Amino acid sequence: MKTEKDLILGLKSGDREAMSMIYDQFYESLYFYLLKFSMQEDLVQNAIQDLFVDLWHSKKSLGEIRSLKGYLLVSARRKLFQLVKSDQKLKIADSFNPKELTEIDFQYSREDILVEKETNILRKESVLKAINKLPSRQKEVIYLRYYEKLSVEEISEIQGIAYQSVLNNLQRAFQSLRDNPLIIGLFELFLLVFYYK
Repeated sequence: MKTEKDLILGLKSGDREAMSMIYDQFYESLYFYLLKFSMQEDLVQNAIQDLFVDLWHSKKSLGEIRSLKGYLLVSARRKLFQLVKSDQKLKIADSFNPKELTEIDFQYSREDILVEKETNILRKESVLKAINKLPSRQKEVIYLRYYEKLSVEEISEIQGIAYQSVLNNLQRAFQSLRDNPLIIGLFELFLLVFYYK
């Protein structure tokens, strides 16, 4: 197996085997890295292909490469931005600056999204289990406040209890949820998922 230094020297000297090894070794990393900037797989694949074609054509004029992976990641990102800028179908604003990462929304890969969805489902189930262990009044007040999005005044009328009692039940429910070992660290997620859905 050739070292990174051998691959760089081989590339610069026109060794097709070295170029092939670089391609095989780094293609997948480049692909998933670029998918974080654009979910258009064709565009990502074109950027990588163009990068390797340009790399081969400019092999003799390459400067010092300290990290092959770093060089390829930067070059691939730059190539993707060039393709995005020239692609009229994307209608990128004239102010697009390919040097700034913030100009293209960061996107997760499909695998990241699937893992996140599964994780959120498990978190939601944990929160629901914890809510179901609350006393009935606290469970009801959580349901009315965060599922039905009712005000404290409306909950007070529905439950037939004082405004302050609703606030006390909410506070006790929150405290129980915060202290529940099933959902430590997930309480804030609960508020985001259920309050803002």
